[in-house]
Amino acid sequence: MKALVFRIFFLLVFFSFGFGCQSKTPDYESIAITITNEAKTNLIHKLNSKIAEGGTEQAVPFCKLNAIGFTNGLGQKHGVSLRRITNKPRNQSNLLSANEEKIFLEVEKLKTYEGVFPNKSITSDDSVIVYIPIPVMGFCLQCHGNSNEIQKSTKQILNQEYPNDKAIGYKVGELRGLFSVKFPR
Repeated sequence: MKALVFRIFFLLVFFSFGFGCQSKTPDYESIAITITNEAKTNLIHKLNSKIAEGGTEQAVPFCKLNAIGFTNGLGQKHGVSLRRITNKPRNQSNLLSANEEKIFLEVEKLKTYEGVFPNKSITSDDSVIVYIPIPVMGFCLQCHGNSNEIQKSTKQILNQEYPNDKAIGYKVGELRGLFSVKFPR
């Protein structure tokens, strides 16, 4: 009887230890959403502050000088590679690669009737990349809307700062771009 109790005890301890040592796979999508929400909130807050200080004429140069550095820094803070990518870039370093363009088109096609774009995850041996959509909001139209929605002074500063700008002509609800959140494995 003691041998049976010992065996049962041993098996319980063995299985408890074995299950406790298994590592959980992180919820990459949830982590990516948290990071990109922080990025969106901070960037919108900073742009609103610049607009309040001097209109879009002050916000555009600020964005040009700071948006990529801010995004990179936030990625470093969280131990990921964080980028904003698009098929119609204002800054050429945000241009989609050929593979990213396929993902962008897939996400764009899968927009729901409620106007929601899905997230997309790609897993490889060395990384997990989560793509989080960046839809156009009303706030964005000041600099990214149709020609008749952008003020003349804003157009002038956009032309000065971004002579090859392709990031205009959007409507609310369209897909402006994607956040690419790359987690090393």
